[in-house]
Amino acid sequence: MSNPGTYPPISDYAPIGDCRTMALVTRDAAIEWWCQPRFDAPSVFGAILDRERGGFWRLDPADGRDPLEPVSRRYLPHSGVLETRLRASGSTVSVTDFLAVVGHRTDDPGPAPLARRKLVRLVRCLRGTARLTVRCAPRPDYGARRPRLFLAGPPDRRRRTLAMPTDRDRRVLLGSTADWGPIRHGEATVEVSLAPGEELGLVCDYGPSDTRPDRSAEPGHSSRLRRVYELDELHGWLEETLTFWRDWTAVSTYAGPYRELVERSAITLKLLTYHPSGAIVAAGTTSLPEQIGGGRNWDYRYTWLRDASFTLYALHRLGYRAEADAFMEWVHNAGRSHAGPLVLYRVDGNPPLRERQLNHLEGYRSSRPVRVGNAATWQRQLDIYGEALDAAYLDVRAGHRLTDEEWERFRDYADMAAERWRHPDNSIWEVRGGRRHFTYSKVMCWVAVDRAVRLVEMLGREEAERERVDRWRRAADQIRRAVMTRGLRGDGAFAQSYGSDVMDASALIFPLVGFIRADSPAAEATLRAVQRELAHDGLVLRYRSNSAVDGLSGREGAFLICSFWLADNLALRGELAEAKRLFEHLASHANDVGVFSEEWDATTGEALGNVPQAFTHIALISTAHNLERAAAGQMSGRVRRDAPSA
Repeated sequence: MSNPGTYPPISDYAPIGDCRTMALVTRDAAIEWWCQPRFDAPSVFGAILDRERGGFWRLDPADGRDPLEPVSRRYLPHSGVLETRLRASGSTVSVTDFLAVVGHRTDDPGPAPLARRKLVRLVRCLRGTARLTVRCAPRPDYGARRPRLFLAGPPDRRRRTLAMPTDRDRRVLLGSTADWGPIRHGEATVEVSLAPGEELGLVCDYGPSDTRPDRSAEPGHSSRLRRVYELDELHGWLEETLTFWRDWTAVSTYAGPYRELVERSAITLKLLTYHPSGAIVAAGTTSLPEQIGGGRNWDYRYTWLRDASFTLYALHRLGYRAEADAFMEWVHNAGRSHAGPLVLYRVDGNPPLRERQLNHLEGYRSSRPVRVGNAATWQRQLDIYGEALDAAYLDVRAGHRLTDEEWERFRDYADMAAERWRHPDNSIWEVRGGRRHFTYSKVMCWVAVDRAVRLVEMLGREEAERERVDRWRRAADQIRRAVMTRGLRGDGAFAQSYGSDVMDASALIFPLVGFIRADSPAAEATLRAVQRELAHDGLVLRYRSNSAVDGLSGREGAFLICSFWLADNLALRGELAEAKRLFEHLASHANDVGVFSEEWDATTGEALGNVPQAFTHIALISTAHNLERAAAGQMSGRVRRDAPSA
């Protein structure tokens, strides 16, 4: 087992991506996570989950004495291209890391399809003489096997390209503008000495196989592939990638006071987008812990239906109509083969594979188990009807016209909410301690039927849907009475579930979706209870976690999205100065390049959970917009989504 102290903090990781997959880079320019060929595929580099078995791609001083010391890092302006500066032994180098985006069109929200994924590293000496050893140790299938590497370059530059089989029809090519050294134990190295201005180019190129080892060639070599990478070619990919990102960021219509924060969150959201389907994954990683050494470790490389309305709100507020349309198209298409909506899906619209544990991995800082897949897929979560209908409502408000097929699907969701709202479920936090009558789920069922009624009016379908509208309105009245009768605690705040005294931050959503006014007694009691019972220095827990509440051992950190919801509620109530102070305080919990994880440990000051976390970045975008509206006097007492308040 490796020493847990060798793991970088979660906040050290910065993502790069090509709208199909994502790699994570540490402060000292080590690549420690990359799945291929898409977000939810097995990892090729996975040292973030196991220092010995996971695989990595890093730089070290050639003499092996002093480590490379991080100096600074940044994303190149308006892009997802990462630049890191390092120094050692009197030299300074820059490392530019990106996943190549080539062949894009300015009228297309994503990069053109590529047969191969290209992870590129450009190492330039800035000062002194940099003597470096590049170590590349790919470990396919979540580190379950050590690969076989063989030479695949042309005869005159044979040692410039290595090939690595990953399955029957795909290969990884490792390219370098310098010669690879000996291959030992599945690890390839390059040793270089760079003078100021000199540069080393490196590529990890994944895609369909066009080579196999030629058994008639000398052992370990291939005579069938003639591929070599040149610096000019890599720089061409860099320029195309930068052009893609700069064209994309120029679309944003946000002109408020938090432009840099909002742009970085938008770029991170784009990095989490799977362009071929429009799906946006919840996070780029699996099993980064909610408590160091604990077992609350989940696979978030999927798309949750409940994220739809939050995502649509953020995309529309920024003016990214193409992304919003693509995401709604994914929502429409997801789960067509199922009788009702599932909780989450793979990026292609299919349900995740069964949840399983990778017992050969030790987990981040010995946080076990490492899980892939997600058993919450098949839970009963009644709140998803409300999120789906709210997304449709937002989309129609933005000018989209639902087709008959799309309307019928959302109409069915409203019917399901009207029929099933009385049932217990697992709700938004996907508890594994049994179903209960969660207040949040009841309110979101109210949202489902409320938005269905509004959609009928907006779409001009009153005559055709008259009977359904009457039924939905009755259901809305019944849900409201039940929640206001059974969902309140003795102090007037909303409880996590009927008959419980547990406080749950999800109740902060109720004013935002129009179930109650922000200045109502229940909303104020809930806000103050959250501040009193769940918040510490503005950081808000989902609830006080324990096995009796959610069926899981251990604890968790503060959920950053819940903390942004608190700022939204303050803005709704007109407490603008406090809302802005909290927003700026929360924004300071991003890492040095503006990237958020899921949670924060207020005691240790550590980031926790999977990273980057879409929900957190979506919340920042939404709250920044809401603060701008509140400052303009457009939001007092009104709901975030512009629906008439109840």
